[in-house]
Parts: sequence; C-alpha cells; structure tokens
Amino acid sequence: MVEWEDMTEDERDRLIYLLLTEDDLKAIVLIMQRRYGPDVSTEQIMRFAFKVARNKMIPKHLKKK
Repeated sequence: MVEWEDMTEDERDRLIYLLLTEDDLKAIVLIMQRRYGPDVSTEQIMRFAFKVARNKMIPKHLKKK
C-alpha cells in the first residue's frame, strides 16, 4: 500500500488532485477545520486528503478483508 513517505510532494499532490473532486476537497477542509480549529496546518489537511484518495483508490472487495 502506498504511504505518505513513499511519494514526493509533487506525486502526492497529483494523486490527490486526480482522485478527489473539488467538492471532496472542500469537504476535507471543512472536516479538518471543525476537528482542529481554523488554524489547522496545510500539511495536516494534505495528509488527510492523501488518506482519503488512497482509500478511494482501493477496490471495495479488498477493503472488506
């Protein structure tokens, strides 16, 4: 499975922006601001977005194992 540290910053950004829609990204920002307050760091948001994009990439039949 792909991890945050396995990819360069450009590769992570590309993965996030290819797999997630604009509405997904807005929702992620709102979730993170609600959880950690308005001064949440960009890195925290991008780490969470990476996890969401990675989970979206995995087929459902492999998630249930």
